[in-house]
Amino acid sequence: MYEIVVGRTQDDLKKYGALGTAYIGKHIVGLGEDAHTTSKILLDLVRPHVMLICGKRGSGKSYSAGVIAEEVANLPEELRKNLAVIIIDPMGIYWSMKSPNEKDSELLRKWELKPKGVDIKLFVPQGRAAEFESAGILWDYTISLPAGEFSAEDWAITFNIEAFSDAGVLLGRAIKNLKARSDAYGIREIISEISSDNRAEQKHKDVLRGLFENIEGWGIFGKDKISLEEMFRPGSISVIDISHYEGWATKNLFVSLISKKIYQARLTARKGEEARSMLGEEKSELPMIWLMMDEAHQFLPNDAKTTSSDALLTLVKLGREPGISTVFITQQPYKLHPDALSQTDVVLSHRLTSEQDIKALETVMQTYLLSNIQRSIDDLPKWKGTAIILDDNSEKLYGMVVRPRTSWHAGGSPIAIKNDQQKA
Repeated sequence: MYEIVVGRTQDDLKKYGALGTAYIGKHIVGLGEDAHTTSKILLDLVRPHVMLICGKRGSGKSYSAGVIAEEVANLPEELRKNLAVIIIDPMGIYWSMKSPNEKDSELLRKWELKPKGVDIKLFVPQGRAAEFESAGILWDYTISLPAGEFSAEDWAITFNIEAFSDAGVLLGRAIKNLKARSDAYGIREIISEISSDNRAEQKHKDVLRGLFENIEGWGIFGKDKISLEEMFRPGSISVIDISHYEGWATKNLFVSLISKKIYQARLTARKGEEARSMLGEEKSELPMIWLMMDEAHQFLPNDAKTTSSDALLTLVKLGREPGISTVFITQQPYKLHPDALSQTDVVLSHRLTSEQDIKALETVMQTYLLSNIQRSIDDLPKWKGTAIILDDNSEKLYGMVVRPRTSWHAGGSPIAIKNDQQKA
């Protein structure tokens, strides 16, 4: 039986076939009781993509993202070493991928798969590591936000302060003075610089000092710059759990910083790769990156600017050339920035019921697709994990069911009935 490869051009299909693809599910053929699965659906992993994974709450978005990460880990060593996956986890659900999915062993057997954990590296906030330990979650590295790497504009957006207000001007002056001396400063140094400003009114100093003193207590800011060495290790799967960061403003600060660092690192690496290619060499010291983020509309919204907006838009518009793939995961695609939607070349959509979300997906569709998105979703059988997948490369849309996870999924909804309380 032939396989369906999405995200791959015809030239690459002829040259590579199914090499370097992810087995993400099976094609659904037929309607209602006549529906059945046929061919494997494979996703290209070796070219840069902008991918959207969406669906209403509980439909399987995060589950599907985990499948893709598993597949990168399953690649042959000679291919896996050319890729690295970084998952931004604002909900705290991907840590469980370390463990095999024993609870679905029978389902996996039917798919000719076996329970298998993924060797992820879990990064947690430095000041919250004890909370993970008390919950029995084993982490690999701690990470902190280096205050000196954020601009005055970043802080102004975080605190919702107008840049040209009195407080905004004071903030800008403080950050400028600190950066003129060194980038290695923390929250305490910012507070001190604000307090010592003789040109500002006391009430404005009090406001800013209070804001910074509040975030200082979160234990997530430091002076040391973020090292990407472990996250960029060839073949690595890194989960950065920012669920314990206080509020979306702080989560956005982190996503802004990591996105900028990924872009700069890969841009530099790409120049070196091209130079070596001219000499007939193909060695790459830095793998191509798959950056995946859950609740993506919080980081790149359509109706506001966050501290991560500019950095993510750079990845969306310019990230393919240096070898960066972005995967935006959201239950509300209509809230995602239109530039992200317009640049998307692969869409995996589970069930959606909101008219606004359906219309957002229709904006991704090109004129070659005459079918109705709503009808395509409604035609899916009522099985767990069903979705449609839109491939801009082949200009086709398929109904599919996502394969079961081999690793444990911690994203399911809890229930008040425990195992020993089930009906006899």
